[in-house]
Amino acid sequence: MNIQIYKSFLTVVQCKSFTLAAKALNFTQPTISNHIANLEEIYGVTLFARDGKNVYLTAAGNVFVPIAKRLVEEYEAGLEEMSAFHEEGDVLRIAVSTQFINHYLVHILNKLKDEFPELEIYVDRRMTIPDAIEDTFTKKKYDFAFLHMDMQPMYTKRIHLWGQKLIWVVGKALYEQHQQNDDIYEYPFIGYGSFTEYYPMLSGVVHLDNFVSKFSFNDSESVLEAVVNNYGIGVVPESKVKRHLERGEVVSLSEKYSVSLPVNVLYDLEMDMIPSKKRFLELLLNTKEI
Repeated sequence: MNIQIYKSFLTVVQCKSFTLAAKALNFTQPTISNHIANLEEIYGVTLFARDGKNVYLTAAGNVFVPIAKRLVEEYEAGLEEMSAFHEEGDVLRIAVSTQFINHYLVHILNKLKDEFPELEIYVDRRMTIPDAIEDTFTKKKYDFAFLHMDMQPMYTKRIHLWGQKLIWVVGKALYEQHQQNDDIYEYPFIGYGSFTEYYPMLSGVVHLDNFVSKFSFNDSESVLEAVVNNYGIGVVPESKVKRHLERGEVVSLSEKYSVSLPVNVLYDLEMDMIPSKKRFLELLLNTKEI
């Protein structure tokens, strides 16, 4: 049983709107509509009458409200009661779409480990966002997935955490060779492959065809290494390049072309939210962008 469709029903009842229910649950409106359609198909009834943007419970819907409440309450009570049987040494498995997310996670995971010393924690880099989604929600290899794109498979919860700023940088020597020119198109370009999450972000703010491309990588670490060695300019997460800027090894170029990547965490709505996982989410939500 997918308990989330019952929670979605009760949220629509409370909000009297599919749109407001979607916002409250951090879902899309079509996802909420699909949840309600699933319920109506299961029970063979119409739960809501729609009049433009207004939503009203049908007679069947009114009868179903206490049924849905009881099912949700019993489900949550069952989770709480059974959590007492969890053995020590729980495992937390995390999939990340790019390595720079670990810049944030390392501080959070250190706190979590202090509170749950027996907890085993594994963080794995998945090569693509589809890989992270499939391994987390289809193959069930991971508890949480961290993604840069606003994607959300069915029956998952997505929480926006931070926005990661990407900035254009150039090695100091190359900058001096170009008479401190801030025009990004005047430099050789260290880019990203079209299959990376950075590529669509860049294509929306710069004319990639106007660059003299030197070579490209699928990770920001390699791009930064090439920039530090004065092979060309590149765009990298601000958090990664901060120390190089402070040491004067690289120079930040035009803010005009800066972009921001969303950092989202996703998890299965029916995941057993044991204390260590619940605390992990709390630490995420209470952590400011570093």
